[in-house]
Amino acid sequence: MRRAARGSAGLAVAVVLLTGCGLPGGAAEAIPDAEVPYGLLSASGTPPAAETTPTGDDGARIHLLGPGDLLTPRERPVSGADLPARLDDLLGRLAAGPDAGERAAALTTVLPPGTRLTVTAVEDGTATVDLTGPGEVPDGEESRLAVAQIVLTATTLSGVEAVRLTRDGEPLEAPLPTGELTDRPLTAEDYGPLLAAPPR
Repeated sequence: MRRAARGSAGLAVAVVLLTGCGLPGGAAEAIPDAEVPYGLLSASGTPPAAETTPTGDDGARIHLLGPGDLLTPRERPVSGADLPARLDDLLGRLAAGPDAGERAAALTTVLPPGTRLTVTAVEDGTATVDLTGPGEVPDGEESRLAVAQIVLTATTLSGVEAVRLTRDGEPLEAPLPTGELTDRPLTAEDYGPLLAAPPR
């Protein structure tokens, strides 16, 4: 006896075959679809594969300077085989600065041209980022904004909770929004006062 085909057509074939086999009990009756065991009406006889959510860093954003000297997040795609590689890619996009559309929207950056941001380690949620480049390190208010750009950007990636900064491999004291210098790992909460309010 051949296996029944798909759907209701398969059910009709099954009825004919069962009738031809001379099963007792009189004429065969069609079974409502709702009473057919799960999977028998599908094309392959197996349940459909469960939907999966693609992995990635959908929340990855760089932070650019906008009106009022406040930082605004802008989405960026990232790639990389692991967290350090994805973070390296994201910080490279931050160092590249705003695109044409963002510049037209009056968004800019305080990171000097040629700045390189290199991830040297990610351990226990803390990323170490080394700053190199031909330009001078910003000072005063610009230094606070530059550090905020780096920290707020890095911590948009899942798995990065804090940032430790170095300059050419040497530990760097970083300014908080108050101007106080610290060498401890920096978090997004530290620079919350420099964020623009999200649009309503």
